[in-house]
Amino acid sequence: MSKYDPHKVYEIGFIGAGNMAQAIGLALIKKGMCKAENLLVSAPSENNKKPWRDIGAAVTSDNDTVFCNSKIVFLAIKPQYFFKVASGLSVSTLGLPLNILISIMAGIPLGALQEVFKLKPSCLFKVMPNTPSIIGEGFSVISHPSDANLEEVSENLSTIKLLMGAIGGVDILPESLMNAAGAVSGSGPAYAFLIIEALADGGVKQGLPRDLAVRLAASAMSGGSRMVLQTGKHTGELKDMVTSAGGSTIAALHALEKGGVRSAMMDAIEAATKRSKEMGEIKT
Repeated sequence: MSKYDPHKVYEIGFIGAGNMAQAIGLALIKKGMCKAENLLVSAPSENNKKPWRDIGAAVTSDNDTVFCNSKIVFLAIKPQYFFKVASGLSVSTLGLPLNILISIMAGIPLGALQEVFKLKPSCLFKVMPNTPSIIGEGFSVISHPSDANLEEVSENLSTIKLLMGAIGGVDILPESLMNAAGAVSGSGPAYAFLIIEALADGGVKQGLPRDLAVRLAASAMSGGSRMVLQTGKHTGELKDMVTSAGGSTIAALHALEKGGVRSAMMDAIEAATKRSKEMGEIKT
């Protein structure tokens, strides 16, 4: 176990120690990108601190400690707690050794981070990962302030892409599209879980054992997703490969279209995007 050393500069710090922070931290250690003793993590809950202690990371209850003693800091708190946490920070002490501040909070705009932390725009980044990151199958999108110096931001972007690449794919987006990206990618696994559950329920209704129905549904979704990513073919073309004339699949697709599944999914993305924007406007 690594104890917090007040005289040490840590490579990476985490404000918040939940599942996503753990996914990133563990991946960085597993892939040899950072040693556990070079991680510093703050959290109010002893339960959230324990997994970090177990891997040898330094832990604390003081958020200021992380900000003032880490080169790269991940803000991994729930967005509704951001302004409360930020109000308790001694932001005047920021600047050294902090080089990069990364927010993985949904909804909170970069402008709010700039207003609170007074850092150079080239030091501030917003990253939206998703829960498959926990098993190394995630995808993260990155944005930076539009007024950041491109030459200065380039090196930091390379560092962040390397870090987030430890848990899956990475792409860069303008901040104006981050809420929409989060609605598709960040919330997307929940939609997939709902669909898998519904498919399994349908199988159970037709007599399949529950465990088999779940495995069949999940495998179909996983395999279909890999076909999209690996073949590069249009989803309509891949769908047609499964759909024989007069067969069972076209009958099923007809039922889905009558049920409005396509429209419902589009409505879901719109609702999630709108809610993310609203969350960023709440300052309580």
